[in-house]
Amino acid sequence: MKDTFKKYLYLAGSLFLAFALSIVLFFVLYKIDAIKSVIGHIVKTMMPFIIGAVLAYIICPLCNKLEVLFDKLFSKMKNEQTKEKISRTLSVFAGMIIAVIAIYLVLMIVIPQLIDSVVRLVQILPSSADKLIGWLNHSLSSNEQLLQYSQQVIDKAYTMLEDWLSNGLLDSVEKVATGISSGVINLLGVLLNIFIGFIVAVYLLLSRKKFARQAELIVYSILKKEKADTVMEEARYCDRVFGGFINGKILDAVVVSLICYAGMMIFRWINPGKVMMSETLVAVIVGIFNVIPFFGWYIGLFLSALLILMVNPMQCIFFVIFDFILQQIDGNILGPKIIGDTTGISSIWVLFSIFLFGDIWGFAGMLLGVPMFAIMYHWIKKLVFKGLDKNEQTQMSVDYENDFPKKKKTHQ
Repeated sequence: MKDTFKKYLYLAGSLFLAFALSIVLFFVLYKIDAIKSVIGHIVKTMMPFIIGAVLAYIICPLCNKLEVLFDKLFSKMKNEQTKEKISRTLSVFAGMIIAVIAIYLVLMIVIPQLIDSVVRLVQILPSSADKLIGWLNHSLSSNEQLLQYSQQVIDKAYTMLEDWLSNGLLDSVEKVATGISSGVINLLGVLLNIFIGFIVAVYLLLSRKKFARQAELIVYSILKKEKADTVMEEARYCDRVFGGFINGKILDAVVVSLICYAGMMIFRWINPGKVMMSETLVAVIVGIFNVIPFFGWYIGLFLSALLILMVNPMQCIFFVIFDFILQQIDGNILGPKIIGDTTGISSIWVLFSIFLFGDIWGFAGMLLGVPMFAIMYHWIKKLVFKGLDKNEQTQMSVDYENDFPKKKKTHQ
């Protein structure tokens, strides 16, 4: 009788929970726009802290290494607490200074080169357009019908351009002016968020050990030791995946940018006196998009090749060949050495995660989607293997591991 009562009580509780979850899901779907608005407002408000947390997470490995260095420098100090406090403080400020100097140097190198490249493109475009029209006329001169059709297209485009200049230009100028004013305000807001973010990052880095210990205390106060150990183990795994992937990708992008810059400079030295696209701009574009897994290389190649083609076709051909070789070196040598197999997922899941999270969060999703999906894949795999073990099918998991062994990590 007692077992029957428990059975019905469990069934009633399950039905109530399912009904409650259904109501919650319906409410979420019905109010999805309002929920998105609230989440967006919270994210906007907390943006300085989000920026600070991201900066602290990226700079933390550098601070840890600097702290070890300062510990050795102050090894003769007798007071351990004072030594630890001084080492931690100096490591954080040294790490932040290095990060600020690196960002400043990149901006001071890239922005002038970008402005110079844009000015050069504006100067070259009219002559390039004339050359293109001349080439089309020469190529189509043998086909009168095609030449007549192309002339009609050009005349129509010219008429549309003339009409836009006389009627639509004023509206466009007003829209641009409005956009510039709002853009300046938004830029000031972004700069303020970044400034506050650096301050938040300093506080987070100074108290990182304390926050980690507090989180550990909370976990062990809520869960029993066995489950708490599992949670902490999974947290360390997530940190290894995210830290190894993101920091490794950034370092890999820097190395690829430097190699690309050196290769483009070699081409300039071989061809002195020729007009060429800025090597710095090309290297930065390649490096930035190389951070994005799988698709980043193609995007960087296409954009850079398009810019170079407008200036120097021979340089464009050299760049495409050189960048293809560089990609093979990066994919087979540099990437595995720097990043290693930190995610543990196959290429198809990398592609899937880029599409999924890229559509949700844009550029950030394309970068963070791979380690996020790797962690989800890891958890699902553990649940599946745990279910097999519970159903006395452990041999299936053993056979799977034997048939599809993990790749050996080339970098720790």
